[in-house]
Amino acid sequence: MNNKFIPFISVLMTISLIVFVVLQFYWIKELYTALNQEFSNKVYSAMESSTQKVAQLEVDKYLNQEYKNFGKNVVAGNGTQPTQTYIQQNTDSANRSTITFQKSIVESQNIPISRRGDSLKLTKLYTDEGILKIKKENTSEPLTAQLSKDINNNTYALREFAKLSASSLPIEKRVDEKTLDSVLTQELKLNGLNTKFGFAVMNNKNELTKITSKIFNEKKNKDSYTYPLFTDSKDRTLYTLALVFPDDDYYLAKNNLPMLLGTIMSLLTILGIYIISINYMMRQKKIAEVKTDFINNMSHEFKTPLATISVATDSLANDKIATNPEKVKYYSGLIKQENLRMKKQVENVLNMSKLERNEVKLFLKETDVRSLIKEITESFGLIVAQRNGTLTQEFNTQKYVFKIDEFHFSNALVNLLDNANKYSPENPEITVRTRNEGNWYVIEISDKGMGMDIENRNKIFEKFFREETGNIHNVKGQGLGLSYVKKIIELHKGQISVESAKGKGSTFVVKLPMG
Repeated sequence: MNNKFIPFISVLMTISLIVFVVLQFYWIKELYTALNQEFSNKVYSAMESSTQKVAQLEVDKYLNQEYKNFGKNVVAGNGTQPTQTYIQQNTDSANRSTITFQKSIVESQNIPISRRGDSLKLTKLYTDEGILKIKKENTSEPLTAQLSKDINNNTYALREFAKLSASSLPIEKRVDEKTLDSVLTQELKLNGLNTKFGFAVMNNKNELTKITSKIFNEKKNKDSYTYPLFTDSKDRTLYTLALVFPDDDYYLAKNNLPMLLGTIMSLLTILGIYIISINYMMRQKKIAEVKTDFINNMSHEFKTPLATISVATDSLANDKIATNPEKVKYYSGLIKQENLRMKKQVENVLNMSKLERNEVKLFLKETDVRSLIKEITESFGLIVAQRNGTLTQEFNTQKYVFKIDEFHFSNALVNLLDNANKYSPENPEITVRTRNEGNWYVIEISDKGMGMDIENRNKIFEKFFREETGNIHNVKGQGLGLSYVKKIIELHKGQISVESAKGKGSTFVVKLPMG
């Protein structure tokens, strides 16, 4: 992917994600609003039926306890005449007519229930309805005995209506807390609401009465649902029923969990894909940059020995030099040295490639690690001495014989020493320490060189990474050495870490298991 398109694509993906997230939150909000409205409708439906049932229970209390004989049915036919009669005739066809008739009797009684004017008004409605179909001739059809009987039949249906006007009665005499709780629980369940609630009855001054549950007292500051409970003779509200639901949000979420989880999971999935995609593109951009940098550095690293070999070859072609054995030996040695240098660089690249494909296998054998480290450091000390530096050895181990791969371990150690030498100023001071730490063999390689800040310290084991100042690489190399070291140490089931401070030097700590 062209690096120029990565920022553009990232911006488009970010805008798309923001739009998607905003829409998701909008839909969630709309869903919550709809669910909350449905919940409110069910609550008000339950409150309406509850107040009607409570009012009916109050009326039944007076009818069944105080006036037990008042509720008996009145049998029509005792001479009571209907107060209203409606007859409607419709023509069905040319020779048929339909007569619809209705007769009703209305009886009202006002029963006093207290000395303060409270009363129970009871109204009874008796109705008789019928439909007659009459054949219509040119002359009127005579009223037969059966038709007359149907019309005058005094079989009435009874409907009773009761209204209690009790504005002077205290609320605790009209309804008790236990009854109200039972009725509300039943009606809420019938409406599909099975959640904890609190209730209270408030007077016409919006003050709490004695009929108040414990939950309502605890949650009285929460938004409540209200509905008229009792009214006076002029339908003015005397008492109001109030309900609160402490866990209404949790109830709505629990009952719509699959839908909410699906929405949240889709949102998280898109967000995760976005983060992974952006991270992947940035990593690809970085890899492209470091690979380009790596190729440039490799070209430079190969250019120098090739130029040296070219000069040496041209010199050998010179007759004066060709006849001088010492000069021939010198230039031959130079060609061999530069050839080995290029070979080492190619091997480094190939070794890293094998490590990436997990093709490197260690050949472990019992080794005197202290002697091996001593041999390597003494040999490398000659290179340090050329820069008027010092390489100090401090061996403090009692156990130092265990299994390692000598070839790869030696390469790793040389890379660490080379790193300490390259990133040290003139007159480098390098120290190699060893110690036993439990079942670990610990090697510390310290220098007093450039050091690193925290950002670079976290990146030094990445492939192709090299310490630099601005855009200028102060030290030549491919950036493969420390990456190779880390992978070799890990193949030995060991650990490697670094402690460093800018301008104060670095200490690499290698831990190898001895068992």
